[in-house]
Amino acid sequence: MIPTAKIEQENIPVTKHPISLEIPDYGICIGESHHQLKFMMDPMYNHYTKIYYVLEGVADCYLDSNPVHLEKEYLFVIPSEIEHYLEDKDNSPLSLYILAIENSCMENLHTFSEQISLLNRLARTQQRALTHHDYAAYEIPRLFRKIINEQRVSREGFIPAIQATLLSMIVALNRIYENVPAIEQMDSSNPTFARIQKVADHISKNFYEPICIENMAKMACLSVRQFTNQFKAVYGVTFIQYLHYQRIQFAQQLLTETEQPIAAICFESGFNDLAHFYRVFKKMAKISPRKYRISSRNGMPTSEQQED
Repeated sequence: MIPTAKIEQENIPVTKHPISLEIPDYGICIGESHHQLKFMMDPMYNHYTKIYYVLEGVADCYLDSNPVHLEKEYLFVIPSEIEHYLEDKDNSPLSLYILAIENSCMENLHTFSEQISLLNRLARTQQRALTHHDYAAYEIPRLFRKIINEQRVSREGFIPAIQATLLSMIVALNRIYENVPAIEQMDSSNPTFARIQKVADHISKNFYEPICIENMAKMACLSVRQFTNQFKAVYGVTFIQYLHYQRIQFAQQLLTETEQPIAAICFESGFNDLAHFYRVFKKMAKISPRKYRISSRNGMPTSEQQED
């Protein structure tokens, strides 16, 4: 937590009441709010959707009188047209980003209208903060940073860049809400096992993305060492072996079913280096990608002997 004295010492403006957000014509903006001690907020409604991302502090956010706990790195969606207010905990004033989204800001794009409506419906139903327990929630801060940077720097094309990033964020949030139970709904007899399973599920669906062990450990709420040991205990292979398995399995499918060049298959499978792709593929499949393509189409066994 950043003490209030430190905030004032750094000349960061603090506020005793909610900040006013000036939403531009394109309907998307991010505001930054640093609360004073004894911050006060009356119940309010917004015609737009809000997303809080907490930088520091502890608070309860009340939605229709139902409290939701917030703390550092929590993300919380506030649907439009719902009564809400923040109540900071003693000596823990919030610092947070507030993303405001006019629900009609991209009304000509059917997919956006569909996704923002779904987000409002899911957030209204579930009324919970998203944490690193949740499926892929660690990815959302990266999208927040991109919107903040595009808004601040305002380079050529920043508005469509913000719109595209926002759509990606909303789709990611909807997938979290739809596919991942709250942490208290996980297997209470072995919550670590359940978290490892959720991480593995994330890897199997997002193997083509840059995936690092630090983020996966954070998603499981474990240290890297704990995550490494627990993943091996659950799946019998290391995290990197499991990731390679998912990528190579997809590459094998493309080699069999498409005419794509091997360099394109390497890229689509999540590898950035063709030589590395060849090494991993041959280690796991016991044959090169080129010969795997030939043998799989001819119905021949893909064995090590085929390399001779």
